[in-house]
Amino acid sequence: MTPDQQQARRNPRKTLWLLLFVAIAITLFIITPGCSVQLAGQRVPAHVLEADPDAFNVADDVAVLHYYGVGGWGVQWRGEYLLMAPYFSNHGFLGFYADQGPDIEAVIAGVNNTPFSEAGLILVGHGHVDHAADIPSYHAAGLTTDQAGVIANSTTLNMLASIMPPNERFRCAEAPTTDGVPINDCSLAGFRITPLSSAHAPNVEILGKSFTVSEGTVDQPQHTIPQSPADYLLGATWAYLVDLLDADGNVVFRIHYMDAVAGAAESHVPAELLAERDIDVHIACVPGFNYVDRYPEWVIEQGNTGYVLMGHWEDFFRSREKRLKPVTLVLSEGKLNDFAERVEDVMPAGQNRSRPVNKSTDDCPADSEKCGPRGESWALPVPGETYHFRP
Repeated sequence: MTPDQQQARRNPRKTLWLLLFVAIAITLFIITPGCSVQLAGQRVPAHVLEADPDAFNVADDVAVLHYYGVGGWGVQWRGEYLLMAPYFSNHGFLGFYADQGPDIEAVIAGVNNTPFSEAGLILVGHGHVDHAADIPSYHAAGLTTDQAGVIANSTTLNMLASIMPPNERFRCAEAPTTDGVPINDCSLAGFRITPLSSAHAPNVEILGKSFTVSEGTVDQPQHTIPQSPADYLLGATWAYLVDLLDADGNVVFRIHYMDAVAGAAESHVPAELLAERDIDVHIACVPGFNYVDRYPEWVIEQGNTGYVLMGHWEDFFRSREKRLKPVTLVLSEGKLNDFAERVEDVMPAGQNRSRPVNKSTDDCPADSEKCGPRGESWALPVPGETYHFRP
């Protein structure tokens, strides 16, 4: 093992608990029935959707939000494209400690029919495998490292240092330690990006003990990328405000993005930013919401949030070609319904001002295989689904 690999493996995780977690998860994976999932009385489509290229042919005043799956999103605005680092390889439980890299074919298939190769910026909330591990393969899908910048924590940048050309824009910024400061030297026309300190909820609770996998940091640039999924370490966790700007630089639409659950005490949006504009859409991370204090309620209340997209819900330990189901051991049909009900309970009638304009009953009839379930104030996106918002 090289010194780089040894350093990356210096990780204070509790191996015994992880092995127990894996054993239980595998058991549940085997016995979980293949029946469809129901949310608010609506059937969740059984499989990943094929992206519609026409969904990106819109007027400049329409914001396009495309769900790649897990924590991965694409945002198109005024001819520019922003990525929240998508992950497609879906390494299984049994391979968590095995040496394996990205599934190139899955990555290429996952971004097909989207403007992925035109992205100019990638946001990464933390360094875990399901957020950072496919970045080294993005070039195979047409996104070159001298084209797209990355905003991430220092651990993620150090783990991926070997694929980042020196002095190129790819390694453009480490998320700052001061909240509420937009990154102006690494952005896109029409976008303003503001990293916010956040946290990562436990991945699972077993026998009353909470557990977060692959904690730790990587403090020096590595000469090789991590060799196994477990080697992608958490580092600091960031949420992001993604502000869409008009031609005069005014904020006309605000997205609050979290790729990990955090409670009200661990994450917030600075008051001075909320005085400027409320949150129009919160891109949520659903798994683990029940392990923290009042999530998603605090986001909705603090930001006067207008709509919630329930992301990161599907099981990323199984192939994308298999039937979709909630993350094993962490989520269930009941918890998905609980999350949606909590959104509805805390969002007053009329506050859901940011509903997507392409999800009418005509666009998405009941139990349609091309749309995920939705309510007045929320939607559960299916990988491959695209939403249009008109600021």
